[in-house]
Amino acid sequence: MNRHSVFALSLTVLVAVFFIPEVHAQYITHGPVTGAVTANTCKVYARTSTASSIQLLVSNNENFTPVVTYHANTSSALDFSAIIQLSSLSSNTKYFLKVLVNGKEDAVRGSFRTFPATDEKGDFTFVTGSCQETENMKVFDAMPKCNPYFMMHTGDFTYPDYMIARNYADSHWGIDSSYRRRYNEKVMKEMLQTIPIDYVFDDDDYVGAGAGRYHINGFNSWREKGHIYYSMPADSFPPHWRRNVIKGYADYFPHYELPDTAEGIFHSFRFGNAEFFVLDRNSAKDYPDGACFKYDSLKRKWQFAPDSSLVLFGKKQMDWLKKSLLASTADWKFIVSGVPLNGACEKLIKAGVKIQQLHWKDWTGFQLALGFTRYWAGYPHERNDFMSFVKSNNLKNIIVISGDTHHSVMDDGTNAGLPEMNASGLSVATTELAKYLKLIGNGLGLYRWNNIWNKGGIGISSRECKNGFGKVRIVRNEFVEMSIVDEDNKTISTFQVPFQK
Repeated sequence: MNRHSVFALSLTVLVAVFFIPEVHAQYITHGPVTGAVTANTCKVYARTSTASSIQLLVSNNENFTPVVTYHANTSSALDFSAIIQLSSLSSNTKYFLKVLVNGKEDAVRGSFRTFPATDEKGDFTFVTGSCQETENMKVFDAMPKCNPYFMMHTGDFTYPDYMIARNYADSHWGIDSSYRRRYNEKVMKEMLQTIPIDYVFDDDDYVGAGAGRYHINGFNSWREKGHIYYSMPADSFPPHWRRNVIKGYADYFPHYELPDTAEGIFHSFRFGNAEFFVLDRNSAKDYPDGACFKYDSLKRKWQFAPDSSLVLFGKKQMDWLKKSLLASTADWKFIVSGVPLNGACEKLIKAGVKIQQLHWKDWTGFQLALGFTRYWAGYPHERNDFMSFVKSNNLKNIIVISGDTHHSVMDDGTNAGLPEMNASGLSVATTELAKYLKLIGNGLGLYRWNNIWNKGGIGISSRECKNGFGKVRIVRNEFVEMSIVDEDNKTISTFQVPFQK
């Protein structure tokens, strides 16, 4: 090598050492994920690969001047995870995050926006959805285009009951694995670094492959002497599975205050001039799905005959909801549920009972009835009691957000009792349920789809049945705009709920 080459090489090395910006490594395996956001506080979740010291730097500008530093440590006891509480933040302000792990800056950064001040009126958007089990993650490219303050996830945030194991909640390893999987979802992982999330688990990300405290052990049907017979086996699972799932949520999700973890993970939070009441439809339900049916041995048919003892949410949770609604001073009140609260879905249950003797390949008419008893329509006594409470107390401007169904549809309250957006199918194999239910009901004369959900949705207002999500705009104390949006960011259906004075 000649002198000129040596000089050039030496100069290149000097430039690299002194002038090229430092390239940061990645020490955080999951996160940062922001949750439990209020106008002045929030929580940040992060996981490291080994036991580490974390410094979380928080600033209202990308130059990180000024900056506030928060400290935490991760250990194997909590799967190397930490949830860091931030406080004394300014309302309606964007903040930036960077993380130092054992003194070394991580390559991953984050950001979030605090909520508007309590009772502040403006034009505020959030997004919602449920059900993630396929590799199609296009919705998480579309959601940020709505510029939402947060995502309200209504459950089946992956399906650990089959992606890991049916009894995954039996061990801490299973619980730990379920959150690692959630926070590692492709595309969504990046979205969660900039958009806060609230979450309530549903059935397949709860325990036992079903809602409540029972396994669903399959659905059996057979033909005998010209009749179709059914069995709906179920058994209870060990109570510590349920406790592990609730504790896992408390340990690994940046959550709002939980009023009663012995009962579940229901909770509430304020967002400007709106308040959210998030229900846990899993933890208190103490009946197998088939409990609302009675078998008529003379007619050799099942009847839908739930008695008043059957409840989905349970007395303690419903008392909390009623008391909270009465005390709320918010203009808008959102009830969030893993399953639809629409009472008109009882028409689907009764339709299934009516055609229970139909049998085609692996499908039977009775499966239609059984499937929809998992919604609040399967518990009419509890639901009717709540609706009577709303009416007798003249409660107004209540809107429902729900999930679970693998379809996305809406109703203005004419059928559902309260305006409701059922947004599901974030990342699933098919979102054609609404389309087929409309064809079955209208084609066989069992019900009219518009008498169940009347404001359209995917497969109803569109020919294509793509994955999608819900977009909600809260416009002062004037109206709330509800929209179903598909994975290509195309608005499929929309309507407005006017404010009632």
